[in-house]
Amino acid sequence: MASSRSSGIKSADAVIATGRNRVNAITLLSDGTNACSVVVYDHASAASGTAVGKVSIGAASLKKTEHVVFENSVLCEDGIYADVTGTGAEYIVYFGG
Repeated sequence: MASSRSSGIKSADAVIATGRNRVNAITLLSDGTNACSVVVYDHASAASGTAVGKVSIGAASLKKTEHVVFENSVLCEDGIYADVTGTGAEYIVYFGG
């Protein structure tokens, strides 16, 4: 399996990759006060199409980081787009391979 590339730390909705790619993992970082989530889509430019993963952290959670690794990476045919919600939320998408 090829190694993953990182989106880097993002704090807003973003195109992560265009074209055919695989999502290998998602990390969500909370500010520790506000609820937050990130949804990753099989789409090149918008929060639409097929959602391939979602990570959430509840408000006032003791857990400030949630990391999900896909045992079998998820194939995205059209690209990878991430939609984040929540004040102070940041995320990283690991993709490629």
